[in-house]
Amino acid sequence: MAPRAEFTYIHKESFKMYACRWEAEVGIFSKRRRKNSVSRIHSVTRWVGPGATAVGLLYGGFMVLSGGWHFSALDDLLSADPVASVIGEPVSLTGREQRPEGVLRIATFNVSQFADKKSSTREHETGVDVLGTIAKIVAQFDLVAVQEIQGVDGVAIQRLVELLRASGRPYTATISDLIGDDELRESYAFVWDPQRVDFIPGSSYVVQDDGEKMHREPMVASFQARLPANSTRRPFRFTLINAHTYPTQMDSESPTDELTVLADVFQSVRQFEYKQHFEDDCILLGDLSATTEQLGQLHLIPGIVSVAGDVPTDIARTTTHDHILIDKTVTSEYTGQMGVIDLQKDFGLSKLQAQAISDHLPLWAEFEAYERPLPSQAQATASGRRTRLIQ
Repeated sequence: MAPRAEFTYIHKESFKMYACRWEAEVGIFSKRRRKNSVSRIHSVTRWVGPGATAVGLLYGGFMVLSGGWHFSALDDLLSADPVASVIGEPVSLTGREQRPEGVLRIATFNVSQFADKKSSTREHETGVDVLGTIAKIVAQFDLVAVQEIQGVDGVAIQRLVELLRASGRPYTATISDLIGDDELRESYAFVWDPQRVDFIPGSSYVVQDDGEKMHREPMVASFQARLPANSTRRPFRFTLINAHTYPTQMDSESPTDELTVLADVFQSVRQFEYKQHFEDDCILLGDLSATTEQLGQLHLIPGIVSVAGDVPTDIARTTTHDHILIDKTVTSEYTGQMGVIDLQKDFGLSKLQAQAISDHLPLWAEFEAYERPLPSQAQATASGRRTRLIQ
């Protein structure tokens, strides 16, 4: 059976929020909104040898004649490699057994230029298993927000999830459409272990940015801890805002500074989630290209803290790019435990091998799996465009 894909739209009209969602098979052609407002057709296709190729060509001809496929999609299809099944051998995943029960470990990881080439590399020229190492990193966490996914078909995330499953971890993912200008378009994704975390159906969307104030609008999704069936306590439920700012749009003196806009996004998403679902635990995480001193308006939101502060998150361990931001007055489930995975020290890699993985280091924080009741301080607004669920 083909994997299911879930798309969620949240439209904004004079602060009134409307949501609609549907499910579709991956591989079915569907319209989507681009940054320049030109509609196009997106598809994920699978080719399984010459016979399947012939069938695919016949089907493509049928779709063209029936109006289900526009020729504008050909550029993407011709440049995209097929979504592969598991590449090479499964990897040995460790570190899971030592994780204590009753907590969730959530990470953010900018897997630099995560596309077909990186996701198909098991033996790099430097001697490192690139995709296998990324899988080992993800397997250490219950939920990972991923940035800088490239390629029209989401093949990198598909391959990562398939390798994790073949290696013994039943991970799944939800991924956004490509976002940004044509030459620098990227997707966001959340990858999680459904044995430890439940995705809230229909909760994923990309924040709508009608004024194009951000180069890449953040992706939002909600989750909750999966508790034992006999548990009488409430699971920790939370909303994640996955962001990747664009350095050339960072100017603290400008009202259009991306971090200033991101502060508005955080408030709007939190208000919207509270109004719709009474959810006040919002966590903003990702590559913000900023130190804590450069967070600007984000720092002016009462209670907001970066759990890792100015811990360096680049390969050289000299610069802070990545953050996990919480409102400490609301998200009391944060245990105080956080860290950075040093690719060289923790995986025994050389600098060149580490750079083949990413120029960013994974940053993580730990949260209690049980909801702590607190007086809510949040209110309402957010909007979005398509994401799809990899199952």
